[in-house]
Formats: sequence, C-alpha cells, structure tokens
Amino acid sequence: MTAGENRPLRRLAMEACARSLDFSGRSSRRELAAFLAWAIGLDLALNLLARIIFEGDTESWVRLVVDTLLFLPVFALFARRLHDLGRSGWWMLFVLVAMARTFGLKALGVAGYPNVRDAIESWTDLLNWVLVPGFLIVAVAALFMPARRSASS
Repeated sequence: MTAGENRPLRRLAMEACARSLDFSGRSSRRELAAFLAWAIGLDLALNLLARIIFEGDTESWVRLVVDTLLFLPVFALFARRLHDLGRSGWWMLFVLVAMARTFGLKALGVAGYPNVRDAIESWTDLLNWVLVPGFLIVAVAALFMPARRSASS
C-alpha cells in the first residue's frame, strides 16, 4: 500500500468527484471502490427522492438527469483506472456507446415516443449484447487487478 492509499474512503470518493471530468492521470482500486459506493448510494437516494417528490414524466426526466450526471465522473474514473492498469482510457468509448444508447432510449420513452424507442431498440439490441459483457469484464478487472508498476518504480 502506498502512502496515498491510507486516506479515508470518504476523502478518496470526494477527490474522485472533484476530478469528475479529468481523464488524465491514474486512479487506484480504493479510489474506484470508494467512489462507486458513494455514487451508488447517492443515486439510490436521489432517485428515491425524485420518486417521492415528482410524478409522471417529471419524475422520469429528473431520474434520467441524475443518472446521466452521476455517469460522467464514473466514466472518467474508469478511464483513469485503466491508465493505472497500463491500458488506454480510450477503451471507455465502447462503454460510452452503450450508455448513450441506453440514455437515448430512456429519453425517447420519457418524451413520449415509445414507437421510435422500440424501433431503435430492436436494431441496436445487439450492441448491448456485445458491449455490456465487455464492460463488466473491464469493471471487475479495474476493481480487483493491482496497478501496473512503472519502469521508474
């Protein structure tokens, strides 16, 4: 464990949040795990609050916005974690395609275009079958694989 790794999980999660749109550098396993726990908890709380406060389409739009805003820092964090593993963060573009499809389909459904949503979903469904398992493999590897040592270490 390096000197920076003994920071409290709460601080690691907040540092990851502060670097939400920073795709350069590295992130540790602990930082990823701490932020994911924080983001999942916040997502559940905000979605529950939206369900209690809003109704119908407004609730759906609020939940879509919350999910989208929480996805951006996770996306950047996974890119930095891939750097820590000695891989290119550009691999996250595959995840971006799958997530854009998912968010787009949700937005079409909420906007009242279920026929359009169903048509697009039917011919892009294969994308999720290809991209989602790949992302899950990368996510598990990012959570459990140790950092790649640099030549100067």
